[in-house]
Amino acid sequence: MQFRGTADLQGVLFGLSRDEVVTAARLTVQGGASAALIPSLSQIAVTLNEQFVGNIALDPARQAFGPLSFDIDPLNFAEVNRLNFRFAGRYAPECNDPLSGLLYANISDLSTLSLTIERLPPQRDLARLPEPLFDRRVLRGALTLPVVIPAEAGAQGLRAAAIAASWFAVQADYRGASFPVDRGVPAQGNALVIAAGPDAVPGLALPRFEGPTLAMVANPSDPYGTLLVLGGRSEAEVAQAALSLAAGRGGVGGEVARVSAPSLAPRAPYDAPRWLPPDRPAQIGSLVDRSELQAYGYTPGTIRVPLRTAPDLLTWSDRGIPADLRFRAPNGQALDVGASRLDVLVSENFLKSFPLGSGERIWPLNHLTGWLAPDAAVRSGRAMVPTYLLFGREELQMRFDMRPLNRGECTAVPGDIRAAIDPESTVDLSRAWRYARLPSLNFFASAGFPFTRMADLSGTAAVLPERPNTLEAGAFLDTIGTLAANVGLPATGLTVVFPPGLQTVAGQDLLVIGTLGRQPAAATLLRNGPVAVQNERLTIAAPDALADIRALFLDRPGSTEISRASAALSELGEGVSVLVATESPLTSGKSVVAMLGATPAALSGLVGTLRDPESSARVQGDLVVVNGGRVTGYRTGATYAVGNPPFWVLPYIWLGNSPWRVAGVMIAGALLLGLPFYWLLRRRAAIRLRARTPKGH
Repeated sequence: MQFRGTADLQGVLFGLSRDEVVTAARLTVQGGASAALIPSLSQIAVTLNEQFVGNIALDPARQAFGPLSFDIDPLNFAEVNRLNFRFAGRYAPECNDPLSGLLYANISDLSTLSLTIERLPPQRDLARLPEPLFDRRVLRGALTLPVVIPAEAGAQGLRAAAIAASWFAVQADYRGASFPVDRGVPAQGNALVIAAGPDAVPGLALPRFEGPTLAMVANPSDPYGTLLVLGGRSEAEVAQAALSLAAGRGGVGGEVARVSAPSLAPRAPYDAPRWLPPDRPAQIGSLVDRSELQAYGYTPGTIRVPLRTAPDLLTWSDRGIPADLRFRAPNGQALDVGASRLDVLVSENFLKSFPLGSGERIWPLNHLTGWLAPDAAVRSGRAMVPTYLLFGREELQMRFDMRPLNRGECTAVPGDIRAAIDPESTVDLSRAWRYARLPSLNFFASAGFPFTRMADLSGTAAVLPERPNTLEAGAFLDTIGTLAANVGLPATGLTVVFPPGLQTVAGQDLLVIGTLGRQPAAATLLRNGPVAVQNERLTIAAPDALADIRALFLDRPGSTEISRASAALSELGEGVSVLVATESPLTSGKSVVAMLGATPAALSGLVGTLRDPESSARVQGDLVVVNGGRVTGYRTGATYAVGNPPFWVLPYIWLGNSPWRVAGVMIAGALLLGLPFYWLLRRRAAIRLRARTPKGH
């Protein structure tokens, strides 16, 4: 934590679950401060939930402090807690410039808060779900929820597990969630159990199932652990129980409840709850809590607004997506408005700066009232967000940089400075078209596209090996959970099939998951693409002599790129995994994404790569090889189009893909236009020649 004269307050937000009670707590801090500070007039005050904890004295002789320990009264803790640090420093007894570089201090990240916690017996009530398996108050750390799936589970049982896991992943949201699969109940903690029949899980006493059932039972090895059972007399009834869980259970309570399959309305494309609406402007106040749009102090933190959407956006000449912003800031009596500004970025990519002394009027009619009766306290402006910056999980970032006026020596500077983004500011996707060239694995890694085009994954089929092992099933659940968390909706429309059932899902987008030697569907679905499966190995056909020429004028890779990809596949070892994307050979325009590992452990590592923001950013092209933590993407084949732009945009799309195409069209156009002129000139010359030639010659 870095403190300055104009940034004197920082804190840490953390939560405790409902069944945790703090009985003792100790804060241990260390850090440093400026050597110019006056010890008797400088300190850092510590509070927990506005209750005083202690003062940290700043000794300029050492320029460092700590470790210092403070005991905290357990009664001061709540379910959600804020630990605050406020810096007060002076380098002169009277006149201090808050912008001076002599005013600084910091709290080291080696500081710790140690809690002694007693756990209360869990309250097992279906009405309290997702508690106690997941508690929203715990703000940090990913959810790890084991899933018990019998070895003989079929497609419906695996689908039920995916629906339930995706529902918990949506609850966990930004924290992340993983679902390790086991055949038996874990020795400690909570778990999700898939049970088709009362004897589905050996050693676990289950209630008698009279139909689709949700039940909470104690972990037989851990009195503090809770098992959420999705049960039924058949896997079809288990899937109905999972759908009931995902739909909200309809007020079901108690430890055991028989449920019925809900009637779920069909989804529309691109209507994911966590995505920007595709058909109207989205108000920023509907995307984040309005309190998060406030800024305090001269250098406040960044205001972050999620810009989640499918990445298949297209605008004419890439004008971008308009973000119409309205903001409030102090006037020239409190700030140097000529030097103060609002910076607008998208995921750390700079877009525009707005000076706080004036704004840009947004035309036309939707702000006509602002022209007729302008509010001097509200400024406005428009920032265009290029579509090439929107891959699915971006943020609109707004940073106020407010500079105090130079008021001379010994003149106070206003301390309570505030600014805000108006909640009625908008981001508008409604004028963009939907068009993309696939395969594009960066679209899949960033937004799960094209599978997440339908938020409930209807139109998507997961192809798993028959009787998947625990690592393959865990990779499947983690992947579906990640897709669901992105869109904010459980995967209630997902279909699960085994390789013999491919023809039943021929018209859907296919997500193939498995170990290379255990997934026969990979050879079938990749047969028409450049990457093929032969004898449990991946191969690429060698480029021919015309590959580089075709790459100039057509949407195809050159020989160098194909050779690099072929060399990478020839070195596959046991720890290597691959992502392959291609057009489905079963139905044109549909997509296949294959997640394959040389071993089950390598497949799990591939899922971890996709869930890591730094690694997933390197996922590109239609083939990705993950080897020892190194992620390399390749382009190996031609692309195909998905989307519905108007016909008059198609020439722009086609020409924009390659400068050689533009050059070729210009040359062809020049030839086509030049030939008639050439013919006219030749004809005119022939007529003149005949006119000058005497008769008889």
